[in-house]
Amino acid sequence: MMDNQEIDLNSRENGVSLAKETEVFIREGQAVGAGDATKWIGNAWAMFKAQPLQWILMLIVYIAIISVISFIPFISLFSGLFSSVFVAGYITAAHQQRITGNFRIELLFYGFKNKLGSLVAVGALNIGIITLGVIAALIIAGFGALDFFVASQSGNPDPVLMLANLPSFMWAIIILSIFSMVASAFVWFAPALIIINDMKFGEAISMSLSAVKKNLFGGFLFFFMMGVLMFISMIPIFLGLLVTIPMMMISYYTTYRSIFYASKEVSNKEKMIV
Repeated sequence: MMDNQEIDLNSRENGVSLAKETEVFIREGQAVGAGDATKWIGNAWAMFKAQPLQWILMLIVYIAIISVISFIPFISLFSGLFSSVFVAGYITAAHQQRITGNFRIELLFYGFKNKLGSLVAVGALNIGIITLGVIAALIIAGFGALDFFVASQSGNPDPVLMLANLPSFMWAIIILSIFSMVASAFVWFAPALIIINDMKFGEAISMSLSAVKKNLFGGFLFFFMMGVLMFISMIPIFLGLLVTIPMMMISYYTTYRSIFYASKEVSNKEKMIV
């Protein structure tokens, strides 16, 4: 079993990446151009392409675990709490691949052995914000959205009822989408900051939100392009998801690296400007 030293997770020390001493850790994240969204995806593809069988095998293991958990009563209700734990496993695997050129499948479970409490707290925050979004959507949209949903699921829906409640349903979707984006802003970078940089839960959440606010347009562009790629990948009987889902998971790491690390030269120039 690997320890932190073996996979170089102690990059927080002196604020310098141990893998590349020319890179400096930027605590609050940096604003990068919106065009970097393509680089994040491109870097994720490059990492996947370098070890495709490893990433696909890790995905299969992950899907198998989630599938088994979904059939276990009570435990399945809390499976969302561990989403960030598995994300941390993917991030650790990507980090090791960048350092060594390869990674072990068992790193999927790295978060269960390291920083479990903080990672579960991230998952709980994500669930909490989305739950608030559901409640807000129901309150603002009223029962019209529920009527619309029930009508759309029935075998013989009433077109008049569906048309009358369509605006309420659309408002519910918009509200829930906003809360989902807020949740993503709080938690997107948190697993990497916790597992790699040894940040506490509150510190990681705050830094993640700060970094997202500095890169809003690039973030929207990234999610749009990834959404298009994932939609296209579903066309050939969903087989393309064996590529795009690992790429999405790897992008947790590529976005983190792009926003939280800069060369010493760039960092020094920014200090001189300030």
